[in-house]
Amino acid sequence: MKPLRYFFDHPIAAGKGTPRYFERLFAGLLHLVLPLLFRPRIEGTHQLRAHPDLSAGFILAGNHRSYLDPLFVMLALRPRPVRFISKEEFFKLPVIRRLAAWIGAYPVKRGSADMQVIKRSVAMLQRGELVGIFPEGSRGRAGETRQIHSGLGLIAYLSKAPVVPFRLWNTEAISPPGTRLWRFPTVKLAFGQPLSINDARYQHLNKSERLERFSHDVMEATYQLSEPH
Repeated sequence: MKPLRYFFDHPIAAGKGTPRYFERLFAGLLHLVLPLLFRPRIEGTHQLRAHPDLSAGFILAGNHRSYLDPLFVMLALRPRPVRFISKEEFFKLPVIRRLAAWIGAYPVKRGSADMQVIKRSVAMLQRGELVGIFPEGSRGRAGETRQIHSGLGLIAYLSKAPVVPFRLWNTEAISPPGTRLWRFPTVKLAFGQPLSINDARYQHLNKSERLERFSHDVMEATYQLSEPH
C-alpha cells in the first residue's frame, strides 16, 4: 500500500486501482447527494471555463464556514478536481486520512510556517492542478473578522498562478453551534474574476508587503461577490 505522501505528491487518482475508482465514486456521490439535500445555486463557473488564463493550474480562495465548504467547490468545478489544504489533525484519523488523500486533500501544520505545504501546492499548480485555500484558516461565523494568512500570497508568488476568489453563503447553517442535528439550507456559491500577484499595482511593494496586500485583496474581492438569486 502506497504511503500517504505519495498521494500528496502526485496528481489525484494517478494510475489505476482503488484510489482512482474511489475518486470517481466520490465525485458521483457529490453530484447525487449535494443537489438533493442543499439545492446549490452556483454562479461564475461558465466564465471560469472560458477564461484563457485558467486553462492551466490556478488557486481558489474563499470564506470558510463549514466542514462541507470544499465539497460545494469541488461539485462546481467538476470534471476538474480541486485539491484542498486541510488541517493536519484531520490526517491523524484512521481510514479517513487515506480516503481524504485519495480525493486530493493534503495537510498543513497550523500555527507555523509550513514550507512543505507551500512546496506541494506550488508543484500541484505547476502540474496544472487546482488548489483550494481558505486564507482565514479555521472556520468562522458569518460577519466575523478573521486574520488573513499570507500563505496564499506566497503560493501565488512562487507558482505565478492566478487566484480565483469564491464566496459561500448559508453553509454555517448546516450545523449551527449548539446543535447536533444537521439542517439543509439552500447553499449558494459565486466565483469572481481571477487576480494576479504579478499585477503592476503590487510591483512597488517589497516581498513581505506584496504577499500581505495581495492576500487581503483576494479576501476583499471574495466578500464583494454578489449572492446568487
